[in-house]
Amino acid sequence: MVNLNGQLFSSLPENIASLQRALWYGDGLFETLRAFEGKIPFWPLHWDRLSQGLKALGFEVPKHWTEDYFEKEITRCCPKDARIRLTVWRSPGGLYLPTDQTPQFLLTAEPMPSGVFEWLESGLKVCLCETVRLPVDSLSGIKMLNGARYVAAAREAHAKGMDDGIVLNTHERVCETTSSNILWVKADKVYLPPASDGQIKGTFQKLLCTLLTAEGISVQEKPCFPSDLKAADEVLITNAIKGIRWVREFEEAEFGCKNGKHFNYLLANHLSKLLGRKMT
Repeated sequence: MVNLNGQLFSSLPENIASLQRALWYGDGLFETLRAFEGKIPFWPLHWDRLSQGLKALGFEVPKHWTEDYFEKEITRCCPKDARIRLTVWRSPGGLYLPTDQTPQFLLTAEPMPSGVFEWLESGLKVCLCETVRLPVDSLSGIKMLNGARYVAAAREAHAKGMDDGIVLNTHERVCETTSSNILWVKADKVYLPPASDGQIKGTFQKLLCTLLTAEGISVQEKPCFPSDLKAADEVLITNAIKGIRWVREFEEAEFGCKNGKHFNYLLANHLSKLLGRKMT
C-alpha cells in the first residue's frame, strides 16, 4: 500500500513511479540555463557538463540524446526570455544498486523579466556558512539532485540576513556559494578555487575565464581560505542565470567592483555578438 499525504493507493501513482529513483536516492543531475530571444547561446557549455555527469554516474545514454536533440526540446517549451531547468534521473528499478541504467528527463521553463544579465549596483552581503561542508571526491563538480547541503547553507545565510553564503569544503577552503561559483581579484589578477577543491564545474565561470584570458587578463586557480578572500580587492560570484554579481561585504570586509563592471561589459558584448545585437 502507498499513503501519499493521507490518500491511499494500492501502488505508486504512475507519474510518481517514474520518478522513484530521483525521490528515493537523488539519483540524477540537472542543468539550469537561460534563453535569450528564444535562443540558448550557452547550451554547448551545459551539454558538455551534462554529458560528463551522465558518464560519471554510469547512465546508459540513448543514442538520440544529442546536443541538437535537447536544443530542439528546450526551444519547444521555453518562452522568449526564460530560466530553464533540465533534470535527468535514472529509470526505476533496484534499491541502492539500480537495475536500469537508462535516463529520463524533465524540462521546465519560466519567463525572465529581461533579455540581458542585469548588473546589481548595490552589491551583495554574504556570510561564511558554518553548518555544512562540501565533500571532495570523484563526484564533486557534478550538479547532482541531492542539494541538501546547499539548502541548509541557504537557510543559514537567510537567517543571518545575508544575500548569500560562502560554503567551505571539508579542508576548510573556500569552495562556492549556495548557488554560484566564486572569483576574486587581487592586484588586477583573477583567481578561482581549483577544481580539485570540489566546486561545481561552472559553465558561466568557464565562459568568463575564457573571455578574460582573451583580453590578456591573468586568470589562475588558487586554493583559498576565508582569510585570503577577505584580503581580496574584489569578490565576484557567477552563475548561468544571473551572470556576474559583486560582493560588497563579507564578514566585515568590504570590496569594490571596478573590475567586475568591466567583466560584465565583456560578457554583455559577447552575448550581443552571439545574438546578433548591436551594443549600445
